[in-house]
Amino acid sequence: MRKPPRVVRALRREGRWLHRGPTGEVGTIHRQSSFEVVWVRKEREAIDPRWFEMSVVDVLVVVQGRLRVDFEDQKWRSRVLGPGDALVLPPGTKCRAYRWPRRSRRATIFVAIYPKGRVGRARGRGHSD
Repeated sequence: MRKPPRVVRALRREGRWLHRGPTGEVGTIHRQSSFEVVWVRKEREAIDPRWFEMSVVDVLVVVQGRLRVDFEDQKWRSRVLGPGDALVLPPGTKCRAYRWPRRSRRATIFVAIYPKGRVGRARGRGHSD
């Protein structure tokens, strides 16, 4: 029997698997063998001192607030993304993403979509760490 369509309300923190940590919250919207979709919420979060790195392409789409993305490679300038902006990160891109401006009281929420497989993070896991 086929599964019915399902609505996940990222702005209400809905998701199948939820993880809260010092650098934000992550909720899984959809997971299957070939790809994963998660929402990430940044609100009064600490900035991760480590660089985030995926071994696969990673697409970030901002839903609410503003997200600043800094890159380890100094030849790439930092980007500030707003609602509706999408950032395509090639495999091996080392970056750090956080709510912008830092003094903002409003949460930043973005959706990350990436193929499953050899997913990485600075010495560990992907968005769902």
